[in-house]
Amino acid sequence: MGRSATVTSPLVAALFVVLLTSCAGVVEGAPSVAGVGEPIYGLPVSDHSRVELAVAAAARDIAPCSLLDENLVASLGQVTAFGPVGDLSTCHAEVVPPRGTPANPVWVEVAVGEREPTEETGAGEATSGIEVRPAVGALPGTCTLYFALPPVPGVPDDATAPGRWGHVSYLDGAGGTGDSAGGDDCAEARTVLGSVTGRLRTPVPVRSDIPLAQQDPCRVVEKMSGRGVETFTPGSRPYECLLALRGGDAASVQLALSPEPSPTGGPEAVELGGKTFTYFRDARECHYYFYPGAVFDTNLPSSPVSERDKRTNRLTASVAASAPSCDDAETLVLAAAEMFDY
Repeated sequence: MGRSATVTSPLVAALFVVLLTSCAGVVEGAPSVAGVGEPIYGLPVSDHSRVELAVAAAARDIAPCSLLDENLVASLGQVTAFGPVGDLSTCHAEVVPPRGTPANPVWVEVAVGEREPTEETGAGEATSGIEVRPAVGALPGTCTLYFALPPVPGVPDDATAPGRWGHVSYLDGAGGTGDSAGGDDCAEARTVLGSVTGRLRTPVPVRSDIPLAQQDPCRVVEKMSGRGVETFTPGSRPYECLLALRGGDAASVQLALSPEPSPTGGPEAVELGGKTFTYFRDARECHYYFYPGAVFDTNLPSSPVSERDKRTNRLTASVAASAPSCDDAETLVLAAAEMFDY
């Protein structure tokens, strides 16, 4: 396919290298295994994959910024940024504590939908009936508390039906020299977690107002009929989908938020089928992505001038597709554009 080259930001490329590398894995749920049921998105799936899809969908029904109480965060200091960030399953706030400075803010983060904790954790405990596990070995001034998401109605509560996790993180940018009560690095994180667990018990989930966050990345399979998809399953986060292509190659699609792309510097911008996509290839895979929808500025009106000009606080919805073969990646991103470009 023809390519007309321009360039975009290396920061965007680096972000996607990290995010897309995390998508790699062994795809479960081959149609030949026992327990295959009715097709989803046009392909038969195993009972295990059907459960995975249901649990990931339930995680997407919880908007992370509906769990992070902005008023509670404001009690920790001046909030200079608040909003979604990363792979759409994360809400982030930047706070300048009473004796802090804008150069060393505090970061508060809530994420939902992880398949499992990504760090070593300590013994579990129950908080308001929800299992909580603290990360161990954190740096001074840092605390991460993992919490189990509530069971999904209609999904068996046993070892064959893995649940999903979320976490609350608190990071003192001054390296533990902030105002943590009595030197307890987890004091603020526990306060935020108490609010999060209370909101998790709300019977009606609050969905994100970002259109892309209302999508299942595995829906791309609907547009891949006859194009070589063998199986698919959700990834380690609810906005990832892992696909097995004919021949055994693993491919992936990811929905995310990323820094607003720069018109100069970085990987190629190429034209495929009359649409523009950003393209780069690393040692393992070929990556294509595009940016549907509006720009999201996480700065608040009260943010100091020095914060308002930060490019990293201007985020745009992004859809990425990756595969070892560039031809496969092109096919996948064109199908994703049909499904998710609006």
